[in-house]
Amino acid sequence: MNNYRWLYNLSKPYILLFLLSLLGSLIQSSGATALALLVKQVVDNVLILKNQEELLKYVLLLFSSALIIQVGFFISSFTLSYISEKVIYSLRNEIYEKLLYAPINYVLYTPSGELISRIVSDLEQLRQVFADYIPKLLREPLVVLALFGVLLYRDLFLTLLILLLFPVMALFTKYFSEKKKKHLSRQREKVALLTSILSETLRGFENIKLFLAENRFIKDFKELSFRIFRSSVKINLYVVGNTVINYTFGYAVVSLILFAGGYRIVKGDITTGDFISFLTALFMIQKPLMETQKAIMNLRGSAPIFERIRNLLNVPEEKDGSEEFEGLKERIEFRDVSVKINRKEILKNVNLSVYRGSKVGIKGHTGSGKSTFVKLIPRLLEYEGEIFVDHTELREFKLKSLREKIGFLSQEVMVFRGSVRENLLIAKPDATEEEMLKALELAKCDFVLNSPEGLDKFLEEGGKNLSGGEKQRLALARIFLKNPEIVILDEATSALDPKTEEEVIYNLYKFLKEKTIFAVAHRPFIFNFCDVILEFEGGRLKEFSTSKENSIKL
Repeated sequence: MNNYRWLYNLSKPYILLFLLSLLGSLIQSSGATALALLVKQVVDNVLILKNQEELLKYVLLLFSSALIIQVGFFISSFTLSYISEKVIYSLRNEIYEKLLYAPINYVLYTPSGELISRIVSDLEQLRQVFADYIPKLLREPLVVLALFGVLLYRDLFLTLLILLLFPVMALFTKYFSEKKKKHLSRQREKVALLTSILSETLRGFENIKLFLAENRFIKDFKELSFRIFRSSVKINLYVVGNTVINYTFGYAVVSLILFAGGYRIVKGDITTGDFISFLTALFMIQKPLMETQKAIMNLRGSAPIFERIRNLLNVPEEKDGSEEFEGLKERIEFRDVSVKINRKEILKNVNLSVYRGSKVGIKGHTGSGKSTFVKLIPRLLEYEGEIFVDHTELREFKLKSLREKIGFLSQEVMVFRGSVRENLLIAKPDATEEEMLKALELAKCDFVLNSPEGLDKFLEEGGKNLSGGEKQRLALARIFLKNPEIVILDEATSALDPKTEEEVIYNLYKFLKEKTIFAVAHRPFIFNFCDVILEFEGGRLKEFSTSKENSIKL
């Protein structure tokens, strides 16, 4: 029931368009009714009496009725198609926005294939619900009711005989919809896993080649592909089986009616025109009746799709505070701070204070908690304990105002498809060309400055036309451009050669001389610029040391 209420809420903004579609359905059903009723007149008044004068009139009336059916069908179908596209357009945008404002843990620990499958594949399935199943449920039952009225009007006995067989159809609908629902749920899960494998393959393509792992990935892909094939075959089996049984059942009903109707004509209970009109309505009612039954089956069978999309829409947003972050005035204080992810304790009881303007170097083995620690400052992760920034708990700040004044640069650089200019402007949307060129110069981005295209140099998806070092230098240019209050570098120069790294780091610390900097690094060189050294081990702060002055003068 919740799924249908959700579908209703999605449809509510388009109620006027639904009414227009309903009008189209009424026009279509009135045309179908007129067509079925006219058949009696054609048989009794024209064919049996051989009345040539009435022939043209009834032919024109029949054609007019058919035209009315098509006009109503167009109004109903096009309106509902527009609604379906509009619903999916709005929903697609809402889901993407929801995803961007979701807690980072949700995105990091949900398989990318699962998310992509829900946004692309599941929404396409939902579009089919609005474009096909719902239109049929709004249009076809009205045609069925109109033609059913003709059946009642022409022969009550034969109509009651048909009604006795309806419960059989209801059982077929229930059985096939439950089967489709079960296998559709399995298919969606497998499609999400297949998308994940494709994503992993493209991300690690070079490593797959170098480790000669093609056969292993092909094996996994084929196994999953076969499971999808098996689920899809079963879905199609039940859909086609349902259609075959429905039409077979319909033919059986027609056969029964032919026998019973012929018997009543022989007895003189009805005229030939009445029976032909009844048969016409019966033949015309079969298709909309089957389509209605099939739409009900498909709608009920689509429940797993609705639940997957609703779960994505119900992902909570990051918890926001109410205080504006004006910038660091005095210090950041960590009090018994711990971090647990999936019940695993990553950071344990960290206590320290970092004063404004400090240059903090952070070292430790892989997995010691360094990256987790620095991610707490822009509140990318939830934590236990307290972090005070100038006597205000970090959670109380508005995320927008906090992150506006923080520059975070990790080892994994985001470069999106577009120009260098567009990639820089995400750091400072109102930056001038002069500011961007200066940032590129400080970051040693010679590959841009020496390029004929300059700021308009085109970058491919993920920066595929850049080396690892070039991507990191472009990311560093963003930091120079943003000029934030607090800078966090998480192995941000790991892909640079030693000479370039020394030049860029020197420029960075000189340019941000008055700012607070946290630098996670494995290379000791960077620590020469730091006046505070933190060492993590096993999630704990193992060592805290300070130096009165840096060993490198800026």
